Amino acid sequence: MTKGQFKEAFRRGLGSAYLELKNSKCPEEYKDIVLWCCLHNTCYDMQCEGSRGTYLYNAISLYEDKSFFEDAIIKNFEKKKLDTWLFDQLCDLLYQFANDGSKHAREALYKKYDVLFTLLSRKRKIGSICSERDNFEWLCVWLTSLDGFRAFKRIVEQIGKFYINTTNPNIIFMDWFYSNAKNKFGKKRVDNYMHKNAAKSKSVAAFLNEIESFGSEKPQVITQPSLKELLEACYEPSVYHGRGVAIRFSRTASLEELSELAKIAVTETNPEIKLKLLWAFRKKPFPLDESYVFELAKSDNESIRDVAFDMMSQLSSDRIHDYATFLIKGRKEVANSLSLLCRCYQPGDESLLVDGVKGLPVSYNNGLWHGVYMDIEDLLKESSCRFELSMFMHMYKQTLCSSCRSSLVQTMYKRKILPVEVLEECLYDSYDDTRKFAAKKLR
Repeated sequence: MTKGQFKEAFRRGLGSAYLELKNSKCPEEYKDIVLWCCLHNTCYDMQCEGSRGTYLYNAISLYEDKSFFEDAIIKNFEKKKLDTWLFDQLCDLLYQFANDGSKHAREALYKKYDVLFTLLSRKRKIGSICSERDNFEWLCVWLTSLDGFRAFKRIVEQIGKFYINTTNPNIIFMDWFYSNAKNKFGKKRVDNYMHKNAAKSKSVAAFLNEIESFGSEKPQVITQPSLKELLEACYEPSVYHGRGVAIRFSRTASLEELSELAKIAVTETNPEIKLKLLWAFRKKPFPLDESYVFELAKSDNESIRDVAFDMMSQLSSDRIHDYATFLIKGRKEVANSLSLLCRCYQPGDESLLVDGVKGLPVSYNNGLWHGVYMDIEDLLKESSCRFELSMFMHMYKQTLCSSCRSSLVQTMYKRKILPVEVLEECLYDSYDDTRKFAAKKLR
């Protein structure tokens, strides 16, 4: 691999990049790339992919001087403002170092704990979004992974004292931390400790009371809106509110109600309101003449064009299929038309789909490719048609989402087209499920 190829593969979390580094005669030439990926969140969506701490630390461990990476990670970790997902990755990496015996990494984790706790303790009010609050809870989870139940007890005691002295307990949320502890140490052990010690410690009792009061809140009952309520929501200035109401309305609406809504949407001239009204037909067939949907697909408004393609996916006619193939061949609305083709796919469409996918740009800034890749994966799972291995491998190497890559690997394996060398490199993939799957199948 060239340095450029290595960076693209490594930032995607591919096992091939790890093996390239491991087998390289001069791993020093990749050192700056490994560090860059440690200090940046290279996940497409960490919420579904998970942290890449293990993958990154395994790469770091191939170098004799790990302090080069550790010092830089600690320096960045000490910054005041950090994105929550990057913060979690840095926590994960420092956990790996500390778990491997590094005193510096351990000190950095506990120092950050003290800094964040002090900062939150001094707040008198807090907004619904607070990165320091989220980061603090993440950090507490990592500390219980590092130091076990002892750390859990210490954190419960300290946060409990905070709850006793504060008038606003929402400054620190610990419900996920508590749930994670039950998964980590066992529900019975955590429950026994908390209830037994709540009788002896006011701090433990305060912590338990706060957690239980949070869990006892009844979820809001969401009723199905009427057409009148939907129209009122769509005419409100909020950009997104009407969309959610439209989706809920469409779930139970009768054909007559949907037809009435469609007539209103057709005559609406305000594009923002029209978009909200049409949102109901992303999951339900448009009940009027489909020609109107084709007109929407030519709109100057990008959002309306996008919803038009969603509406087409709910319709079934040769005209829909011909329109999708026409656009792909003309390189117009490629992402939307490829997704549409997946929903009206015919056996003779393979070369068109393969060429379209290979020509689709993949980047962090534009997520259109991600939707297309997921639609293709759904098609591959459902379809009995044979597809070129080249398309599977292109998606495997190009996707920025390690979760989607894992699904693709499993689909290739089920189709009995997964190359053994790819399965072997999956042992070192950044995604935990991919590593487990490869180990199981190779075993």
